[in-house]
Amino acid sequence: MTRPALPVAPKPPKLGNLRPLPGPLEDEAVYREVALAGDLPGGQTLRSVTFEKCVFRGVTLRGVNWQRVRFQDVRFEGCDLSGAAWDDVALERVEVSDCRLLGLQAPGARLRHVRLDRTVLALSVWLKADAAHLRLDACDLSEAVFMGAKLPGAVLRGCQLARTDLRGALLDGADLRGCDLRGVRLGPAELQGVTVEPTQLLDLAHLLGVKVETLEG
Repeated sequence: MTRPALPVAPKPPKLGNLRPLPGPLEDEAVYREVALAGDLPGGQTLRSVTFEKCVFRGVTLRGVNWQRVRFQDVRFEGCDLSGAAWDDVALERVEVSDCRLLGLQAPGARLRHVRLDRTVLALSVWLKADAAHLRLDACDLSEAVFMGAKLPGAVLRGCQLARTDLRGALLDGADLRGCDLRGVRLGPAELQGVTVEPTQLLDLAHLLGVKVETLEG
């Protein structure tokens, strides 16, 4: 029998000596050791861009359309990426804290050693995303879509999973303790190898075809 994947803490980003953004963001560019803040010039549409050892602080990137973008050793702090579209995106050693990713579209995203804290991901789409060493703390994933995603060993703590769609997702070894699972969309196959608390079983009973009633009389 194959053992469930064991959760592994994400590695933090390796940041260097940061300098200001030298000019407008451009296609087919590599940005290293750059601090980005506020409204970014030229950032509405980007293609084939890499960010290495960078920090985004208070950046507003609502509704941007970025294609073939790579984030390596990057930190996002207090940013707003609501309604953004990330096509063919990869994140490695990335931390996201106190951000808004409301309605973000990132189908097929590749995530390695990624951590999100106190971040809004409601209505975001991560269809068939491939993640390893993923952790989310106190995040809102209401109505987010992770259908067909690979999330082995993912750790979610204190997250809101109301109507989150995890159908067809690989959750082997995932730890969902402390999360609100009311209305989460998944089935017995997805629950194989998942760790939950006893108090969460009532929220999952209907997914397993179990009817829970109090004995009277």
